[in-house]
Parts: sequence; structure tokens; C-alpha cells
Amino acid sequence: MASYYYLVATLPSLRYDGKPAYSTAEFLSLCKEQVSDSHYQLISSAFSDTPQRNRFLEEYQKFSAMVNGELTEQRSRKLSLSDSQYKNMHDKEARISETVRQALSMEDVLQAELLLLQLHWKFIEELVALHTFDIEGLLGYALKLRLLQRKNLFTRDEGNAEFKRLFSNIQTEIENN
Repeated sequence: MASYYYLVATLPSLRYDGKPAYSTAEFLSLCKEQVSDSHYQLISSAFSDTPQRNRFLEEYQKFSAMVNGELTEQRSRKLSLSDSQYKNMHDKEARISETVRQALSMEDVLQAELLLLQLHWKFIEELVALHTFDIEGLLGYALKLRLLQRKNLFTRDEGNAEFKRLFSNIQTEIENN
């Protein structure tokens, strides 16, 4: 099992309430210089949803599928849709069901999304608990970096600008028809 003491020791710590330490490209560039080719491919795949034959990534992807399945089922129930395609066929976990229930009951969509991101963050922390200097530690870092990058996209100014742009497009379409 390869250990990446130097690489991990040079990485700034990531905090859920912080900013991303690197862009994806910067992090991958740093890893490319210091990890094996096969480990580099695994780390690269952590930034996509491509299924991998790696226990750590499989566990995370399974967890993510459980969250998405629960979201689908609870949303469909809320909309009174009873088709079997909306049934959650994944394993169920109480913490996922409860967090999804809380998120769907929130008025503020942004706060709901942040609650779901925090659920993912906590799961990643559980996965990497005993993996600091190995590939699993680096995969956990990559997944956390990915979450922080997503979270960082949620800015009020950019959100308002996008809303105004979309609303303006809709108004133009209505006026033209």
C-alpha cells in the first residue's frame, strides 16, 4: 500500500465552512507529480461520477445513490406521485431519511442544499477517519474539494444575476409570442 506522507502533509486542511484550497486542475496537477498513474486515475475519477472499481469510491457512490434515491422518493410522496419508478430501491439509513426530510421541509432552497452537502461531508469524514496518508485519504480530500467547489458556487450576487438573466429571457419570449 502506497503512502503519500509528503503530499498529504503539504495539503492545506479543508473545512466545510471554508473555501476550496485548490481548483480541480491545480489539485490534479499536484497529484500527478507525486502519485502512481493508477492512483492518479482514481483521484481524477473522484471529480466525476464515473463508477470505479475502488472500495472507497464505491462506498461514497453507494451513499450518494442512497441520498438521491431518498430524495426522489420523498419528493414524489410530497407531490402525491405513487408510480413505482419513484420508489427508493436503495438501502435505507435513518440519518439520510431524516436529513432529506429536513431539507425538503425547508423554505430556503439554498439552506436545504447546504444541509445535503453537509450530510455528504460528514460521510466522507467517516470514510477517511483512519486513512490519512494513503490513497483513501487523497480520495477523501478530492471528494471534499469537489463539495467545497460546489458550495462555493452558491453566491447571492451570482444567483441574483442568473435569476435576472433567466427572468429577462422569459419576459422576452413572452413579448415575442
